[in-house]
Amino acid sequence: MNVSDFILNRLQKKYTIDKNIDIDTLNYVENGYVDSLGIIQFVIEIEDQFGIQFTDQEVIDPSFKIVGGLIKLVERKMMSNEKS
Repeated sequence: MNVSDFILNRLQKKYTIDKNIDIDTLNYVENGYVDSLGIIQFVIEIEDQFGIQFTDQEVIDPSFKIVGGLIKLVERKMMSNEKS
């Protein structure tokens, strides 16, 4: 499963994301797809699935809460893991 599919699948556990919404700019926290407690579990699921670790700085960065930003971050971390 690719990064985008995995993240969208996890975000839609409770609510389906409308097909007309631009996922690259969707703030999944503000829009209620993940609450403040659920974000910890969400982060752990992503880390486990893709064999990466987020830094505290990455998690608190505003782009982390945007679907498109999160997908890019995960893909970037996976690529840097492959190079090392």
